[in-house]
Amino acid sequence: MDNAGKHRKEVENQLASLARQVESMDNKIRAYLADRQRNPNPRYGELVERIQKFRINPAITNKYLETLLDSLQWKVYHQSRAWRQQWENAEAKRKNDRKKAFATTSREKFGDDKDTGNANDKSVYSVDRLWELQKTKLKSLGENEELEMKEEFVQRIKKRYGQLASGKEDNEEVYMKFDNIEKRCTLEIRKRTNK
Repeated sequence: MDNAGKHRKEVENQLASLARQVESMDNKIRAYLADRQRNPNPRYGELVERIQKFRINPAITNKYLETLLDSLQWKVYHQSRAWRQQWENAEAKRKNDRKKAFATTSREKFGDDKDTGNANDKSVYSVDRLWELQKTKLKSLGENEELEMKEEFVQRIKKRYGQLASGKEDNEEVYMKFDNIEKRCTLEIRKRTNK
């Protein structure tokens, strides 16, 4: 086999390898979208770009290699559109699931303004309970217990919870802390501790 023949064989092998990567990418994307914690991001855009930019040296090209490359580029073009749609659908579902989870959690934690009565579960507070905690803390500091009206407090806490909960990750939780400068309770996010 002459030198040009060797180079043609190398290009053919490269194209075959890229075609196999396209075939396996679909499963990698599905696995990642199903469980992002356990599966690496497949970065399909990098593969698409590599294939679309692939060029064969004009000195060694022939009709067979050009046909292989054209076929692969068309295939990855159509596949990338399907992958993008798959990705967008998964993102929309994820966002929708988060909204539903937030709405449920928000109702459970802050919905009816009644104390849950569950003193052992510190992650579930009603707004009444948070209000009482703020008053107790202010009293212990010798401050006026009602620096803030209850209605203002309720609106502020609900709004803050909405801001935090919509952006928090699965391994994070919303918790209450007392801001010594502002002299009032606020909500923050922290990593969930495994018990």
